[in-house]
Amino acid sequence: MRKAISLYILVFCFSALAHAQNDSSNLPVNVTSKEKLANFTIVYAAQWTYYLIVHKKEIDKYGSFENWINYPRNPHYDRDSFEYNLYRHTLAGQYYYLFYRSRNYSEQNAFIWSAISSFAFEFTIETATERPSYQDLYQTPVFGTVLGVGVEKLSNYLHKTDTWPGHLLGYILNPFTLLPPTNDLIGSVEIHSNQVAVRIGWEFE
Repeated sequence: MRKAISLYILVFCFSALAHAQNDSSNLPVNVTSKEKLANFTIVYAAQWTYYLIVHKKEIDKYGSFENWINYPRNPHYDRDSFEYNLYRHTLAGQYYYLFYRSRNYSEQNAFIWSAISSFAFEFTIETATERPSYQDLYQTPVFGTVLGVGVEKLSNYLHKTDTWPGHLLGYILNPFTLLPPTNDLIGSVEIHSNQVAVRIGWEFE
Protein backbone atom coordinates (compact mmCIF):
# COMPACT_ATOMS: atom_id res chain seq x y z
CA MET A 1 0.00 0.00 0.00
CA ARG A 2 2.75 2.43 0.99
CA LYS A 3 4.82 1.65 -2.11
CA ALA A 4 1.80 2.16 -4.36
CA ILE A 5 0.95 5.50 -2.77
CA SER A 6 4.57 6.66 -2.92
CA LEU A 7 4.86 5.66 -6.57
CA TYR A 8 1.63 7.47 -7.44
CA ILE A 9 2.80 10.64 -5.70
CA LEU A 10 6.19 10.48 -7.43
CA VAL A 11 4.65 10.04 -10.89
CA PHE A 12 2.08 12.77 -10.23
CA CYS A 13 4.80 15.13 -9.02
CA PHE A 14 6.93 14.73 -12.14
CA SER A 15 3.97 15.03 -14.51
CA ALA A 16 2.60 18.11 -12.75
CA LEU A 17 5.94 19.88 -12.63
CA ALA A 18 6.62 19.05 -16.27
CA HIS A 19 3.28 20.57 -17.23
CA ALA A 20 4.02 23.62 -15.10
CA GLN A 21 7.13 24.40 -17.11
CA ASN A 22 4.97 24.98 -20.18
CA ASP A 23 2.40 27.11 -18.34
CA SER A 24 2.99 30.82 -18.92
CA SER A 25 0.71 31.67 -15.97
CA ASN A 26 3.46 30.57 -13.58
CA LEU A 27 5.75 33.51 -14.30
CA PRO A 28 7.24 34.80 -11.02
CA VAL A 29 5.90 38.04 -9.57
CA ASN A 30 7.87 40.16 -7.12
CA VAL A 31 6.56 39.88 -3.57
CA THR A 32 7.82 42.57 -1.20
CA SER A 33 9.30 41.84 2.22
CA LYS A 34 6.32 43.54 3.85
CA GLU A 35 3.93 41.28 1.95
CA LYS A 36 5.96 38.19 2.86
CA LEU A 37 5.78 39.09 6.54
CA ALA A 38 2.05 39.77 6.31
CA ASN A 39 1.39 36.51 4.44
CA PHE A 40 3.37 34.44 6.90
CA THR A 41 1.58 36.14 9.80
CA ILE A 42 -1.81 35.29 8.27
CA VAL A 43 -0.89 31.62 7.97
CA TYR A 44 0.62 31.57 11.46
CA ALA A 45 -2.49 33.15 12.99
CA ALA A 46 -4.67 30.61 11.15
CA GLN A 47 -2.48 27.78 12.48
CA TRP A 48 -2.89 28.97 16.06
CA THR A 49 -6.64 29.39 15.62
CA TYR A 50 -6.98 25.89 14.17
CA TYR A 51 -4.84 24.35 16.90
CA LEU A 52 -6.60 26.04 19.80
CA ILE A 53 -10.05 25.07 18.50
CA VAL A 54 -9.50 21.56 17.11
CA HIS A 55 -7.06 20.35 19.76
CA LYS A 56 -8.66 21.99 22.79
CA LYS A 57 -9.12 18.68 24.64
CA GLU A 58 -5.50 17.65 24.08
CA ILE A 59 -4.29 21.07 25.19
CA ASP A 60 -6.39 20.94 28.36
CA LYS A 61 -5.17 17.42 29.16
CA TYR A 62 -1.54 17.41 28.04
CA GLY A 63 -0.60 20.99 27.25
CA SER A 64 1.81 23.02 29.33
CA PHE A 65 4.18 25.94 29.02
CA GLU A 66 6.98 23.58 30.04
CA ASN A 67 6.25 21.38 27.01
CA TRP A 68 6.19 24.41 24.76
CA ILE A 69 9.69 25.36 25.94
CA ASN A 70 11.31 21.90 26.13
CA TYR A 71 9.76 19.90 23.29
CA PRO A 72 11.32 21.92 20.42
CA ARG A 73 14.70 20.63 21.55
CA ASN A 74 13.59 16.99 21.26
CA PRO A 75 12.12 16.24 17.83
CA HIS A 76 11.41 12.59 17.02
CA TYR A 77 9.88 10.20 14.53
CA ASP A 78 6.23 9.93 15.52
CA ARG A 79 4.33 6.64 15.54
CA ASP A 80 1.33 7.82 13.52
CA SER A 81 0.48 5.53 10.61
CA PHE A 82 1.87 6.40 7.19
CA GLU A 83 -1.64 6.75 5.77
CA TYR A 84 -2.72 9.07 8.61
CA ASN A 85 0.33 11.28 8.20
CA LEU A 86 -0.12 11.28 4.42
CA TYR A 87 -3.74 12.41 4.40
CA ARG A 88 -3.61 14.91 7.26
CA HIS A 89 -0.36 16.63 6.38
CA THR A 90 -0.88 16.56 2.65
CA LEU A 91 -4.16 18.41 3.11
CA ALA A 92 -2.57 21.01 5.41
CA GLY A 93 0.40 21.47 3.10
CA GLN A 94 -1.91 21.89 0.14
CA TYR A 95 -3.63 24.84 1.80
CA TYR A 96 -0.28 26.43 2.67
CA TYR A 97 0.83 26.09 -0.94
CA LEU A 98 -2.41 27.36 -2.45
CA PHE A 99 -2.46 30.39 -0.14
CA TYR A 100 1.07 31.43 -1.03
CA ARG A 101 0.39 30.85 -4.73
CA SER A 102 -2.68 33.09 -4.47
CA ARG A 103 -0.34 35.79 -3.11
CA ASN A 104 1.68 35.69 -6.36
CA TYR A 105 4.53 33.49 -5.12
CA SER A 106 6.26 31.36 -7.73
CA GLU A 107 5.79 27.60 -7.38
CA GLN A 108 9.27 27.26 -5.92
CA ASN A 109 8.77 30.05 -3.38
CA ALA A 110 5.31 28.78 -2.47
CA PHE A 111 6.93 25.44 -1.63
CA ILE A 112 9.66 27.13 0.41
CA TRP A 113 7.20 29.20 2.42
CA SER A 114 4.99 26.14 2.92
CA ALA A 115 8.01 24.43 4.46
CA ILE A 116 8.68 27.48 6.67
CA SER A 117 5.06 27.53 7.85
CA SER A 118 5.19 23.80 8.53
CA PHE A 119 8.37 24.29 10.58
CA ALA A 120 6.73 27.12 12.55
CA PHE A 121 3.72 24.94 13.38
CA GLU A 122 5.83 21.97 14.45
CA PHE A 123 8.28 23.93 16.62
CA THR A 124 6.27 26.84 18.03
CA ILE A 125 2.62 25.72 18.18
CA GLU A 126 2.12 21.97 18.38
CA THR A 127 4.90 21.69 20.96
CA ALA A 128 2.38 22.69 23.63
CA THR A 129 1.21 19.07 23.57
CA GLU A 130 3.72 16.97 21.62
CA ARG A 131 7.27 16.88 20.32
CA PRO A 132 8.04 17.98 16.75
CA SER A 133 7.87 15.21 14.18
CA TYR A 134 10.57 14.66 11.58
CA GLN A 135 8.05 13.09 9.19
CA ASP A 136 5.68 16.05 9.44
CA LEU A 137 8.44 18.50 8.54
CA TYR A 138 8.90 17.04 5.07
CA GLN A 139 5.56 15.36 4.42
CA THR A 140 3.53 18.53 4.89
CA PRO A 141 5.33 20.78 2.37
CA VAL A 142 6.41 18.07 -0.10
CA PHE A 143 3.17 16.11 -0.41
CA GLY A 144 1.13 19.27 0.07
CA THR A 145 2.90 20.96 -2.84
CA VAL A 146 2.41 17.92 -5.06
CA LEU A 147 -1.33 17.95 -4.37
CA GLY A 148 -1.48 21.75 -4.47
CA VAL A 149 0.02 21.91 -7.97
CA GLY A 150 -2.66 19.58 -9.29
CA VAL A 151 -5.51 21.29 -7.42
CA GLU A 152 -4.41 24.73 -8.62
CA LYS A 153 -4.29 23.60 -12.25
CA LEU A 154 -7.69 21.93 -11.98
CA SER A 155 -9.15 25.05 -10.36
CA ASN A 156 -7.71 27.28 -13.12
CA TYR A 157 -9.06 24.94 -15.79
CA LEU A 158 -12.54 25.06 -14.27
CA HIS A 159 -12.46 28.88 -14.22
CA LYS A 160 -11.44 28.92 -17.89
CA THR A 161 -14.64 27.07 -18.81
CA ASP A 162 -16.34 30.39 -17.96
CA THR A 163 -19.48 28.73 -16.59
CA TRP A 164 -21.01 29.26 -13.16
CA PRO A 165 -20.56 25.57 -12.17
CA GLY A 166 -16.94 25.82 -13.28
CA HIS A 167 -16.32 28.98 -11.28
CA LEU A 168 -18.09 27.51 -8.25
CA LEU A 169 -16.03 24.32 -8.26
CA GLY A 170 -12.89 26.32 -8.97
CA TYR A 171 -13.43 28.45 -5.87
CA ILE A 172 -14.31 25.41 -3.76
CA LEU A 173 -11.03 23.76 -4.75
CA ASN A 174 -9.01 26.94 -4.26
CA PRO A 175 -10.92 29.49 -2.13
CA PHE A 176 -7.83 31.65 -1.61
CA THR A 177 -8.25 33.18 -5.06
CA LEU A 178 -11.26 35.03 -3.62
CA LEU A 179 -9.03 37.02 -1.27
CA PRO A 180 -7.98 40.53 -2.29
CA PRO A 181 -4.28 41.43 -2.56
CA THR A 182 -2.17 41.41 0.59
CA ASN A 183 -1.63 45.17 0.17
CA ASP A 184 -5.28 45.60 1.17
CA LEU A 185 -4.60 43.88 4.48
CA ILE A 186 -5.55 45.89 7.54
CA GLY A 187 -4.80 45.09 11.15
CA SER A 188 -4.66 46.47 14.64
CA VAL A 189 -3.27 45.62 18.04
CA GLU A 190 -5.16 46.58 21.19
CA ILE A 191 -3.97 46.13 24.76
CA HIS A 192 -6.53 45.81 27.55
CA SER A 193 -5.24 45.09 31.06
CA ASN A 194 -3.37 41.77 30.74
CA GLN A 195 -4.80 40.84 27.34
CA VAL A 196 -3.55 41.62 23.86
CA ALA A 197 -6.05 41.57 20.98
CA VAL A 198 -4.76 41.28 17.41
CA ARG A 199 -7.21 41.86 14.57
CA ILE A 200 -6.36 41.02 10.97
CA GLY A 201 -8.63 41.48 7.96
CA TRP A 202 -8.95 42.75 4.41
CA GLU A 203 -10.42 45.96 3.13
CA PHE A 204 -12.97 45.17 0.43
CA GLU A 205 -14.07 47.86 -1.98
